[in-house]
Amino acid sequence: MGKIIETQISRWDGGITNDPRDPRASVATVITNFDILTDPHRLIPYYGSEDGDSSSSNNKIHNFCIAKLSATATAIYGLGRSTSGTDRSKVFYRDISSDLADATWSSHDSAKSESSADSSAATESELFVYYENQNRIYMADIYNDKIMAYDPSGATNWDETTALTMTHVTNGIVHSKDDICYFAYYNSADGTSGIYKKDGASAWAAISTTFPKNFRPTVIREYGNYIAIGGEIYSPTAVGFNGSIVYIWDRDSTLETLSESIYWGDDRLMVMDEINGTLIGISFTTGTARFKPRITFRYYSVGEAIEFFTLTPTKATGTPDMTFRSQKINNKLCFLLEAQIDGEGRDGIWSVSGRPGDFKIVHERTPNNDTAITNSTSSLVGFYFVGDYCFISRNDNGTYAMTKTNDAETYVASSIHEKLFRSGGSSLKKDLIGATVETEPMSANGQIILKYKIDHNTSWTTIFTDTTDNSLSHSAINIESSGAALPKDYKEISFRIESTGGAVITGFNFMEEITGKRVYMALFEAIIRWGKSLIK
Repeated sequence: MGKIIETQISRWDGGITNDPRDPRASVATVITNFDILTDPHRLIPYYGSEDGDSSSSNNKIHNFCIAKLSATATAIYGLGRSTSGTDRSKVFYRDISSDLADATWSSHDSAKSESSADSSAATESELFVYYENQNRIYMADIYNDKIMAYDPSGATNWDETTALTMTHVTNGIVHSKDDICYFAYYNSADGTSGIYKKDGASAWAAISTTFPKNFRPTVIREYGNYIAIGGEIYSPTAVGFNGSIVYIWDRDSTLETLSESIYWGDDRLMVMDEINGTLIGISFTTGTARFKPRITFRYYSVGEAIEFFTLTPTKATGTPDMTFRSQKINNKLCFLLEAQIDGEGRDGIWSVSGRPGDFKIVHERTPNNDTAITNSTSSLVGFYFVGDYCFISRNDNGTYAMTKTNDAETYVASSIHEKLFRSGGSSLKKDLIGATVETEPMSANGQIILKYKIDHNTSWTTIFTDTTDNSLSHSAINIESSGAALPKDYKEISFRIESTGGAVITGFNFMEEITGKRVYMALFEAIIRWGKSLIK
């Protein structure tokens, strides 16, 4: 009989690893629809989603913010399109103070809530920022070089159009240190870029900061007392994209120079924010010069951007994709990603959290429960967390759709945890003796499915399905549906735990017998036995 090895896992908060053979027990190759941070010793499934906009194909909501609906009410606002005219901008809202259970979005007087300057005008969707100082939501009409101000109460709606020259804008921020609203812009006509600010009731004004020619800002964020502006060195000619830079600015508009510039790699910076005092940036690159698309995570430390995580995803149809959309919530930087990992769709909201040396990457939410995005022309366009609700907007092959967290607190989405094990190393053969999944008392609708695959196999085999009410654990010594034996003579084994119906996972353990030895170990043992026989 070979050596018996038992492996136990009771901590789940390590996040996703880009090395499937990472020896840390708390990490995994896949984490989907699980909350791993609230309690590191429990895998807690998220609620499923349902229709979030009953008129989504008409409303086409693709960006969100929070603003005051009245003196006593707050609402979530969505930047969408009007069904009349040609691609005209329109703002929709839902009162957070009342029930978010249904899928109805409201709008103020439609005649006033469309772009006032031109029937073909459409806002640049990145800028959609609420400035409480002026009680206005600001957007950019890049087709007419104007900043539009929207009254969230609906009293006056589009009441301001400030002329600015720009062809691309970033998100907007209101800095907590000075209560000034900022966004960055780019003008492709002459390759110039800069920052616009609005200080209270004053008019929008350009700040005399010096950016290099053809620097195109993609994201602007508050960074302590500073502002971080990230973007790409971009040429409108055939030269194309030439890497990313992050600039740190001290908000001193009397100086044209910036405090610091950090080279952020040769890929395109898409998402950036400060988490636990650390500036984190996520970049995306694809194209003919890349063998594989790549998503790179970096953090800023002592003058340089340090890479700490990389994904090389694929996509069933087309290529992986990211947007500039992001939101910082509960010390997590959340962002949208469409990708396949290990051949399976992992589209939706992802997050990065933690600190240098202990960053955690998680696939937080799927956009539509277990329905994957497969069409090459479909894409994720926006998301927003408000309280316990999460809204996700997508374009399904030309038709807009939106989901939101199901207010009935149902668990219709599969929550998934996958991890590879190589007990004793990948050169030793093993037999699986048995496996156990431990849970909190199983709810009436709870279900746990345990699957495995070995070595180079790509398909999963189900070991058991447990639906026993109030069950605390389930163990198996064979394939329960057929009575077939568990796998033998493998070198590596991956386990996949699927939770539906709200089953909370607390532990996992399995037992193996090492049945094979490395060739030189067997030879060495044979020599020892031969030597002993000679002595006798």
